[in-house]
Amino acid sequence: MEILELNKKQKNTMDPAGIEALKKEMRKKDDKMVKGKFEFIDAQGGFFEWSYRKYKGELFQKIKFFHGEICEIPMGWVKHLNNTMRKVRRYNLELPASGGKTPRSFEMQSRVRFTPMEYL
Repeated sequence: MEILELNKKQKNTMDPAGIEALKKEMRKKDDKMVKGKFEFIDAQGGFFEWSYRKYKGELFQKIKFFHGEICEIPMGWVKHLNNTMRKVRRYNLELPASGGKTPRSFEMQSRVRFTPMEYL
């Protein structure tokens, strides 16, 4: 006979030295400098200002980019900028509303884009 406990989750833990090594590796990848072009899709010709801190113990950095600017920034910033999205809702008023709500859908649109020079 075999009895299994379904309520307990098995934890996969890593030793503290392994965690520190993984953090150092991630930080090294994020600190690699990339040269490219910044585009502010929402307000072409304008500027985009934001604050950034990824790792505990770092200071907050306030960054300001102008549309069309060519600059060299860390790869961590590139990843963050290229994942900045907004939800655009679409309402379909032709379909009958069931339950008092209007049928709707949404799509995700990128707000900003940083394209590395090797792809331009």
